Amino acid sequence: SNETAIISITNVAGGNALESGDQSVTLTITDNETAPTVTLTSNVTTVAENGGAGTVTATLSVATYADVTVELGGAGTATSGTDYTSDYTSAITISAGSLTGTASGASIADDIYEGNETVIVSISNVSGGGATESGDQSVTITITDSLAAPTVTLTSSAASIAEPVSSSSSLTLTATLN
Repeated sequence: SNETAIISITNVAGGNALESGDQSVTLTITDNETAPTVTLTSNVTTVAENGGAGTVTATLSVATYADVTVELGGAGTATSGTDYTSDYTSAITISAGSLTGTASGASIADDIYEGNETVIVSISNVSGGGATESGDQSVTITITDSLAAPTVTLTSSAASIAEPVSSSSSLTLTATLN
């Protein structure tokens, strides 16, 4: 943003010179750079459920004079704390004069088949250094399930049963989840 400076005469000395009233000049320093914007990227698009890790990076378009805080939010089919560490959706601080900051996270193996799940990390707020979000920024990370889809098998205690069925007749059907 533009800055202003007010320059005033505080003392005149030598040659019998005198200040003619109170003298001051206001200068405007026009910033030649646009305000910084923040984009979001990830070093992975897919991680394994059993310990896969990734890093989300917030990047400024130009460095700024103050720290920039980029708050992240999470959505998708995966659950924070159950399917992935909450570090993916923590706040990122980009230090004054720097262009990037990161948040790293990891998947959590839960030994339950759920199929592949997604974590959608997005910017929920940007503050500091005059920075703003560049449009709507988000990254999607897919957590691939480490378990195969379960199968069901059905077995019978007998291949047939005689008619008429009596109280001494029995047939047991068993469904087994594999």
